[in-house]
Amino acid sequence: MSNNDSGDDEVKIEEGEVPQLIHPDEESTHLDSPKDGSEKETDKDKSSTESADEASHLSSREVYRVSCSYPPPKGESFCECHKSGNEDDCTCGEEESVFDWKWDTGSKSSASLLMDDDREVKFHVDYSCGTAAVCGTLPMENDQHYWEIKMTTPVYGTDMMVGIGTLKFAGELDKFKHTFCSMLGRDQESWGLSYTGQIYHSGSSKRFSSQFSQGSIIGVHLDMWKGSLTFYKNRKYLGTSYSGLQGKILLPVISSTAARSGMKVIRAQSFNTSLQFMCCQVLRKNIPEKYHVSEVLNFPPGLDEFLLNNLDWLLRPCVRENKVSRKKKTKVARHSEDSP
Repeated sequence: MSNNDSGDDEVKIEEGEVPQLIHPDEESTHLDSPKDGSEKETDKDKSSTESADEASHLSSREVYRVSCSYPPPKGESFCECHKSGNEDDCTCGEEESVFDWKWDTGSKSSASLLMDDDREVKFHVDYSCGTAAVCGTLPMENDQHYWEIKMTTPVYGTDMMVGIGTLKFAGELDKFKHTFCSMLGRDQESWGLSYTGQIYHSGSSKRFSSQFSQGSIIGVHLDMWKGSLTFYKNRKYLGTSYSGLQGKILLPVISSTAARSGMKVIRAQSFNTSLQFMCCQVLRKNIPEKYHVSEVLNFPPGLDEFLLNNLDWLLRPCVRENKVSRKKKTKVARHSEDSP
């Protein structure tokens, strides 16, 4: 197994090589810079990263048992199904029945399996030897787009990410199939939020939120009128992560390095940038953050029902998640020239 000499967080798996197991509850430290600000890994960091996904010599049943039998990393779930052992049957938050896009059967890594009418993705069904990704079917060039991704399995490993990518990015989804890495945001062609709470773009990362886990729902608002990317966690506002996206054609993307991991799109909504929508944005900005807009303003019943059915995610209280210490931007490893 070979690491970059530069000591960055990328791990390359050669053909036929067997990755080692990682305890899913073990915290990964490869995203944190050492005290001197460099990206050099300690022996512990290397061990954690290199063993981030499952061993190929195990049977699929053994792989699943090893990867899922330990407590997942600490993170906030949308519901409490996991406390009663019902997380595998959980449908909380999955009220939507109409979707403007699904996952694209023609734009996915080879280690990705689409299920449930192409709304759910299982990554690395038997074992993992790298990073896989899937794009949505709808190119987003104009207007407003909001979608939600639910973590349907334990969340662990080198990285599991939610974000967006360009058409160029979509054409290279198998680029890191033998490399464990934070795939979204490695260059200028993608933007991503990691389960660790880091956001990534153009080779840089910074702390953005607390981490998420099985049962977490990640909301994404891509505003192509303003060119901004905003994230929500468990239907709570996290903030705007990136701007300056006007003029691009972008696709929804999810990625994972973890064996037997899964994510599901439970809402996919696209609509015009209307005066009604911009008025709702102004109302949300001017009404105190702790209140739901519809609770403060006495909308007519028909309008109130329409807004709650279509823009509830915008009108909810937008008090930010508990403040997370903002670390200085750190450089993310760029792929080496000989990466597959």
